[in-house]
Amino acid sequence: MKYQHDSEFKSVAISYIFIIIPFILLIMVKVLTGKYYDLLLTGDWSIASAMIYSSSIINVRSATRKYNGKLNQVGLDWFMAVTSLMSAISVTIYVIALMQPSKWVGVLQIVLFIAASFAHMKYGRLAYRLRGES
Repeated sequence: MKYQHDSEFKSVAISYIFIIIPFILLIMVKVLTGKYYDLLLTGDWSIASAMIYSSSIINVRSATRKYNGKLNQVGLDWFMAVTSLMSAISVTIYVIALMQPSKWVGVLQIVLFIAASFAHMKYGRLAYRLRGES
């Protein structure tokens, strides 16, 4: 990902820091207690993914307010639909992780978290540019 300005990267990274800090702490606690496998069994990854997608929707939607009627509404609706779907998938995986925890569900949660993290960066950059802060 190429950022136009240092402030663009910082704008996106600041909000991500608040997301990633609890996971760094979670990983540290599990490593220090020797409970590595618990990292896969916790549903925190899925909840965080859902929160990332939900915050992306709000972030982009609020950045588009000043463009009322000047944006491709189909594109915006598509973004909203796909992002909402990804959030719903994350919540569904969370429920599955609670009901039937397994290694594969855990790995899927982490993969979804990584995908949500990349989406956060992508949509954060979009919101930054829509606000005209670059």
